[in-house]
Amino acid sequence: MKIVLAGAYGHLGGDILKALESMGHDIIALDLNERPIEFTGNGSVSFKRCDVTKSDMLSGVLSGADMIISTVGLTKASKDVSCYSIDLKGNLNLLEEAKSAGIKKFIYISVIHADEHPEIPLLDAKAKFEKALKESGLEYIIYRPTGYFYDIVHVLKPMVEKGAINLLSGKPGVANVIATEDFADYIASHLDEKNITISIGGTETYNYDEIARMCFEAAGKPCVIKRAPSFIFDILIFINKIKKTGKADIIKFSKFTLTGNLVGDVKYGKQSFSEYIKKSF
Repeated sequence: MKIVLAGAYGHLGGDILKALESMGHDIIALDLNERPIEFTGNGSVSFKRCDVTKSDMLSGVLSGADMIISTVGLTKASKDVSCYSIDLKGNLNLLEEAKSAGIKKFIYISVIHADEHPEIPLLDAKAKFEKALKESGLEYIIYRPTGYFYDIVHVLKPMVEKGAINLLSGKPGVANVIATEDFADYIASHLDEKNITISIGGTETYNYDEIARMCFEAAGKPCVIKRAPSFIFDILIFINKIKKTGKADIIKFSKFTLTGNLVGDVKYGKQSFSEYIKKSF
């Protein structure tokens, strides 16, 4: 099968790319930059440098493909671009080009509870694209992952090294995050699904207090959790919005992850999050 993968060299995208290639598919890998990835030789991969926010760069790129998978989304704070220009406009450009090219299926990686929080731009942008995709007439699969092993440890590890993890006061958020390799395997193994929205996470569910304790234990350090009232986040959001640092939307999303119930309906994966934490430290 000929598959276009947008955001092919991101953290999740790279694992999807490897999974698809190992299954013998021919992949057109769209991204701004290419990075070294070891392939099996079962399929083929052709890289095409592309900025999906610029529709002219997409002209003809999707021609002849059977389906498109998009992991495109803003992953860090930026003064230059917003989630509406990346997550929404970028994916709308892909959707329009997919329709022009006669592609029958569009698989989109969103976020759990995307349509429940219009006040959080990173979720609202994804929800707006989900709606456009469902109304497009194309077959679709929308995945709403709960979060990834790598991202949680990437955020908490520097805190552990400094001696304390900062969490919000009140009831801690809970999640069953998933390894990107396992998620990629699930996506590649379920390409035949259609017109379905799937919330998905790993097989282990923890709250953030439990995750913090596991991190300190893995690092061999005493567990120090500092609590901050939620209004502190609101103050930080306000300050960063006024200063136009590009961080306000990320802070809003962080508050959502630290306090929400992010447990996917589908629990999948061969990897253990607790074991991943031990290896990471």
